[in-house]
Amino acid sequence: MRKTLALCFIAVLSATIALADDTGTCAIRAGRTDGKMSFSSERGDCVEGRGRGCHSGDSDMQWGRWTGITPQDLEHEGATIDARMKAEAGEMRCAGTVHDAAMRGTYTFTPDQGFVKRMQAMGFEDVASERLEGYAMLDITTQYVKDMKDAGVTEMNSHNIMGLKALKVDPAYVKAMAAAGYPELRAQKLTSMKAVGVSPEKVQAIRAMGFSPTQEELVQMSVFKIDAPFVERMKARGFKNLTIAQLVKIRVFKLDE
Repeated sequence: MRKTLALCFIAVLSATIALADDTGTCAIRAGRTDGKMSFSSERGDCVEGRGRGCHSGDSDMQWGRWTGITPQDLEHEGATIDARMKAEAGEMRCAGTVHDAAMRGTYTFTPDQGFVKRMQAMGFEDVASERLEGYAMLDITTQYVKDMKDAGVTEMNSHNIMGLKALKVDPAYVKAMAAAGYPELRAQKLTSMKAVGVSPEKVQAIRAMGFSPTQEELVQMSVFKIDAPFVERMKARGFKNLTIAQLVKIRVFKLDE
């Protein structure tokens, strides 16, 4: 479920338009999990998140990334707050007052053109201004991009680095998957595997069952929950030496029910 939410979050960020000094409305509330705030913003003609020219987003963020606001500030009715979140890609600002345990006010995002130039110097020529707000929210830095390149990740572009970062694909994961026997480190492949929970530990468990899956088969086995208990149930029903493709078909057509 978390992976699905992350992918939806990426889609929202990709659709966000955030030009220099773009202004709108914002709100900050207590988050759904400890240590996080719920941040939302809207720009354009929005009615319940929809409308012509409407650009809206809602996500949980760490309180520690923001200055000028604390969870306790939301307990003070009428308090005036100027909250800011500075990232390498730019600065998000939400300035307003507290009412009913939520701070609502004016939102602005100011891109950092120095970040754009540094990204371009690393080969990312298409760093569009509408993506910079997403980079800021995900805390994408030039150091992260450099570390991923150094780890061997290929075919990264200004769009798919958002998916990599949102799904927490880091150099440690990349190197661990390469060491597990999967040296094809294309950005999209890594995103697909991480999104469905493929890990070096899962690779080890699958090999212990007697399989040597390709990257595509790893993804299929994770999606259709083909694990040791499932394989043992099939063996108990008389299905011996099944291939991964056959196990996938059993799941797809619900032949195990």
